[in-house]
Amino acid sequence: MGKNVNMFKLRGGWAQVGNDTNPYNLVNVYGDAGQWGDATRLTKPSGLLNSQLESELATSIEFGADIKMFGNRLRFEGTYYTVDNENQILSIPLAASTGFNRRTINAGLLQSKGWEILLGGTPIKTENWTWNVDMNFTRTRAVIKELDDNAEFVNFWSSEKVRSVGYVEGYSNPVVDNGAIQDGLLGNLYGNAIRRVKDENSPYFGYPILGTGFSSNYTVEDELTKMGNYNPDFILGLQTSLTYKNFTLDMTFDWRSGGQYVSGTWRRFVSAYVNQEWFDQAVNPGELSGGPSPELKQWVLDNADQLLFADRLRPVGGPTLDSGGFPESFSGVEVSDGFFAPGVFDNGDGTYTENLGEQGTVFLPFAASMPWDVSRNAIFDADYIKLREISLSYRLDNKIANKAGLQNVNFSVYSRNIMLWTKSSKFGVDPENAYRQSGSGFRQGIEFYNVNPWVIPIGFKVGFTF
Repeated sequence: MGKNVNMFKLRGGWAQVGNDTNPYNLVNVYGDAGQWGDATRLTKPSGLLNSQLESELATSIEFGADIKMFGNRLRFEGTYYTVDNENQILSIPLAASTGFNRRTINAGLLQSKGWEILLGGTPIKTENWTWNVDMNFTRTRAVIKELDDNAEFVNFWSSEKVRSVGYVEGYSNPVVDNGAIQDGLLGNLYGNAIRRVKDENSPYFGYPILGTGFSSNYTVEDELTKMGNYNPDFILGLQTSLTYKNFTLDMTFDWRSGGQYVSGTWRRFVSAYVNQEWFDQAVNPGELSGGPSPELKQWVLDNADQLLFADRLRPVGGPTLDSGGFPESFSGVEVSDGFFAPGVFDNGDGTYTENLGEQGTVFLPFAASMPWDVSRNAIFDADYIKLREISLSYRLDNKIANKAGLQNVNFSVYSRNIMLWTKSSKFGVDPENAYRQSGSGFRQGIEFYNVNPWVIPIGFKVGFTF
């Protein structure tokens, strides 16, 4: 291929591997619950096991190419792969009337496919200077192609009013996402969306429907709605190394693009009103906070995109008069810590009562403003960029090292976690830590008090051979 091509390699592979279930996972048996007097007590297991389970089988196919050119100053590695996981062993929920809460099944077919690409180069190479840059790109998708005939979905975890649910690709049900065709992706996050007026002929079409009582803010739909997916669209890494004579500066960057996570920290702190976050979310109506009026209603309508139709709706009012709080006497004391949720009340006969700031609007204490059941409020973007590592090293000249009987002597100073930029950071949550350990299980896509001080270590290293 000529002197400019140092290596050109095409590769491919096929592999198949099996995986069995855990011991004692086929036949239900009673457990020992200890003695009660002279009687032996037994317990019934909560899950229904399956004596007909088959072993999991993973079949992978991979194709790729490796290319090096111009004295290895231009480098490329690319791989495309698919993995078919058949008969995956999963637990699915059962109705309590069966006497069990779940059963073990062979799931069917789970297919993963993706790309891994490495592109590198040496833009500068002189007697004293060398600059190397390498970039690696990863994109993976996992889709449920088939499930057990009696299973419509797999519930991986439920927490903080959000579920990680896997539906079969192409599945459709009127009570799931309003009958939308499911994409089958693993990592989808489902929750309850705000209930809205669906009659297109109604003047209130699209308005939020409010509840009654102390928490008369937004009600939610009974069916699940897709809120996001905890897997990234892609991950991009960048490594750069700049050498001048015996000095070398190395840096490593990571970029995660796409994906969402559930913040249990945000939800719990906001619901307890122990942080500034929810107070900042409140909309101050300014001079209109004196009480109900036609002008206040018109102001709400003029800001309908934010107050009536947005995905994340915000309370109108505040905890004090200065922050826009309305007079409320819910507790029997005249104070100005009130708010109201713009929307309508469903009268049950196809008609609605306005709650838009006019006379008759319900003003409640600001402590009731956080809509606990609205799942979307606790879901945030997981994008981030990190300067993960940086180091400065010095390599001792070999002539000097050899006099001491040593070789390849180098000194370096390094540090990690230098910079973190997130698209939507709450309470200092690192999206990379958006997971929760629950018993023996691992819940990806949700964090719960995963808030730690930001630590930047600094280290010194000496390396040599002799």
